[in-house]
Formats: sequence, structure tokens, C-alpha cells
Amino acid sequence: MSAAIQSVVVPPKEHSIDPRPVEFAFSEQTPRFWFDNDIFKTHYYNAFLTTFPPGEQFFVRSVLHFRDQISDPKLQEQINDFASQEGSHSSAHQKHLDILSKQGYSSLERENRLIDRGSKLFNKLAPKAALAATVALEHFTAMLAHQMYEDPATYVTPAHEDFKPMFLWHAAEEIEHKSVAFDVYQQVDGSYGRRVIAMVFATMGMFLMIPFRMFPLLLKDGIAFKWKTWREGIPFLFGKNGKLTKPWRHYIQFYRRDFHPWDVQDFHLIEDFRRIYEEGKLLTNVDDILG
Repeated sequence: MSAAIQSVVVPPKEHSIDPRPVEFAFSEQTPRFWFDNDIFKTHYYNAFLTTFPPGEQFFVRSVLHFRDQISDPKLQEQINDFASQEGSHSSAHQKHLDILSKQGYSSLERENRLIDRGSKLFNKLAPKAALAATVALEHFTAMLAHQMYEDPATYVTPAHEDFKPMFLWHAAEEIEHKSVAFDVYQQVDGSYGRRVIAMVFATMGMFLMIPFRMFPLLLKDGIAFKWKTWREGIPFLFGKNGKLTKPWRHYIQFYRRDFHPWDVQDFHLIEDFRRIYEEGKLLTNVDDILG
């Protein structure tokens, strides 16, 4: 199943942004290596997903800083829903981080404190650049969300049952609100150059940060200096279908001057999720979403 890519700048007619607080089942009893029973793959997701508590808060601060400059009542409502969704995402991933900290993976919490301090200073000193960075990073989350629904066999199915609902929930809401930060940016600044520069730095940051955050986790589990770890792990990250390289066709669209997040029309991919959630079956009927 592949989403059509079209030159449009508006979401589908049935589009809405619906905050959905959920209490997920993952806990200290969930298997430690919860993605494909693989240490390296699990720690990739541990390293990446635990950036969301400070990251989502940064996104919200960046957008809310300019809310008073937005006159469109619909976009104002979307800003509120965006902030609510991101707040729930931050809380869910903080629960995951708390579990990892109890398991002895203490480096992530320390790194997050640094990220939080740095991002708050960024918001204060350069709010337009912070908003541009948010737009760039929201493109990354939109790409990951798209991949989860376009190719669930690769991105979702290998996860433990306790984590699958969170993957699908977060991805669906990222698709719902993927244009909010961009639309705010276009109204308060819209500089193409600033947007492109933000994406270049965001890309470099992503490619450097994930291995950096992973290394202490692999070190704790005694496999950081094993050749097999990197022989198998590097293709997982950077190979032809690697987690950091597979979505490149989606990624490069960002550099078009006339780009808009809804150029990728993928709202239809989350129709089953929205229905299952409304039926109150998200935690029990994941297979109905995965198909």
C-alpha cells in the first residue's frame, strides 16, 4: 500500500486533529529487548523514542510563541489540538524513559536534561529559527509515521504487543497534525532559506544523535565493541532499507520551494486506526489496524 504524492496544500476533506490520551500497557514486565528480540534494533528505538519528552515540549513552545500572530481561527484551533497531542506524546514516552532509567540505562535521562535546557535557550534567543527547526523535525516525524502505516510489517509488527498500540497512536496523530507547525511558519515568517538551513542542521543532528544515544545502551549490554553488532546494525540504520535512509524520497520533497506537508496525501492510511480508537479497541485490536 502506497500513499499518492500530489501537489496539494490542503488536508483531505475529512481531516481532523483529535487529541487522544491513552494509558499504554508497556511496563518493567515487558521484555527488555522488545523490538524483534534484538538488542541493537531495540536500542535504536529506545534512543530515538526517548528524545520525544523534551522534543515534543520544544515543538509546542516553538509554535505557541507565535500563536498571537495567527488570525485564522481554524489554525488557532489546530494549534491547540497540536499542543494537546504533543503533550500526550511527551507523557507516554516519558513513561518509557522512566522504565529504561529503572533498568539502568541512565544516560538517556541525562542527555534529555541537556536537550531540554538547550532547546529552551534556543526558543528564547531565536524563536523564528526554533520554529523552522520544529518544521524540519516535524517532517521527520511525519516520514516515520507514514512508514509505520505504509510498511507496518517492517516498522510495527516486530515490536512487542505492549508497544504496538503506542506506535500506531503516535504515528496517526503525527499524520493528523503534520502541517500545523508548517502553516504557522508560513504565516509568521515563510523564509525558504531559513527552512532549508533548519532541515540541513536537523538532518545532521539526527544522523549524529541517534548513534550517540545508542552507544551507552549497547555498552551497558556488553555489545558496543563487538564487530557483529555493527556489521548487522549499520545496514539496519543506513542500508538500502535502513531506518534512517529508506524514506529519502519523502524527505527530499522538503527542499522544494513550494513544498507543503499535505503534498503527501496519507490521511487515508489511518482510517482504520481512527475507527478502532473510537470503538475503544486500540489496546486489544491492533491486528485490525495492521491488516
